[in-house]
Amino acid sequence: MFGLRLLHHRALALAGLLAFAVFAWGFRPFTPVTTVCPTCAEKGDRVIFPDGKVLICDVIAKNQDGYVLQKYGELRFVQFPEIAKIEWVSGKEPVGLGNYDQILIHNKEQTVLHGTLIEVEAGKPLSMRSPKGQVYQVMPPQVLVYYQRGVRKAAPMKVE
Repeated sequence: MFGLRLLHHRALALAGLLAFAVFAWGFRPFTPVTTVCPTCAEKGDRVIFPDGKVLICDVIAKNQDGYVLQKYGELRFVQFPEIAKIEWVSGKEPVGLGNYDQILIHNKEQTVLHGTLIEVEAGKPLSMRSPKGQVYQVMPPQVLVYYQRGVRKAAPMKVE
C-alpha cells in the first residue's frame, strides 16, 4: 500500500514538472519584418496580451495549454495565461482548431511543428506531416512536449 502511494505521488510530481516545463516556456515574439505597404491595414486575428500589446496574426491551432500562432510563415506557441483576449477575424473562434497535432521542440528558438502526427512509438522519432505536406522527424530527446488533437502528451520515452 505504501509503495503504491509513493508511486502515485511520484507520478503526480512528474506530471507537475511536465506542466511546469510547458508553462515556463514564455511567448517569443515573431521576427520583426518591415511591411512593403505601411499604410495597408493588417489582416488576421487580434491577440491581446495582458499588458495591452496587440499582435495581429493567424491563430491556426489550439491545444489544452494554448494556441499556435502564425505570422510571416513563422509559428509560435502562446499559453492561455499569456493572453488577455483574442478578437477573431471571423467574429468567433473557428471550428476545428483542436484537430491538429503539435510538437514543441526543446531548444532556445522555441520551435513549434504543426500538422498531423504520422506515428508515435516509444523510443522512435516522432514523424509529423505539415498541412503543406512536408514531413518532419524529431528524436525523443528533442521533444519538450507534443499534442495529439489538442491533448498534451509526454515525450515518447523508450520503455525498458
